[in-house]
Amino acid sequence: MQLEKIHHVAVICADYAVSKRFYTEVLGLRVVAENYRAARDSYKLDLALPDGSQIELFSFPDAPARPTRPEAQGLRHLSFEVHDVQAAADELTAQGIAVEPLRTDEYTGRRFTFFADPDGLPLELYEAAPAENLDALLLKLEGDLHLREVRASAARLEELLEEDFEEIGISGTAWTRPAIIEALRDEAFSERTMSEFRVKRIAPDAALVTYRVHRKATAERPSADSLRSSLWRLRRGRWRMAFHQGTPL
Repeated sequence: MQLEKIHHVAVICADYAVSKRFYTEVLGLRVVAENYRAARDSYKLDLALPDGSQIELFSFPDAPARPTRPEAQGLRHLSFEVHDVQAAADELTAQGIAVEPLRTDEYTGRRFTFFADPDGLPLELYEAAPAENLDALLLKLEGDLHLREVRASAARLEELLEEDFEEIGISGTAWTRPAIIEALRDEAFSERTMSEFRVKRIAPDAALVTYRVHRKATAERPSADSLRSSLWRLRRGRWRMAFHQGTPL
């Protein structure tokens, strides 16, 4: 047997409404499915992280409380990877969540901190490894937005585009995030290649990307070339596109 990755972690809560708000609004996890199982008088809420792993939030009635510290045997804590631990900790603090002082892992040199969910489950924020520089990371993210499977997925687009995202297309049309997601759902896809990719860091949490795109010809339309520019912002440890513009050549 070869285990590939952690698929999900199950958490039992005392107050379903409070914990649902915490995991979706405070931590920003995306709801995959929500079901009420009458036979068990229990909610089951499936929540997704960007890497595909999930948290299952249950509301079993009369579940015993979590043992207090010192820690009991079994699951110790749940850890989330973020690019900027301090920024994520500051955001939690601003929402009234108690966060421990940042510490540094003596073995990896990466920063981490702990906080707790509404039932006292220890949660950790752990700094991502600096394996990928910003140029390589934004090249990957920008390239993802030119892939057929990403453009056809509302969930993936919502993860990559800011809520206030705006675009000025090569036709001159202005798009909002909801409008572009709906339009891409039924687009006649044609393969694209990028070149002359450049990244300019304009602030610690913002970067401007410029490049050229060649769109291959299809039965529906001829090939075309364009200049592209995108504004990416770092929010809650994640880079997301805030603005995009295309200029035909």
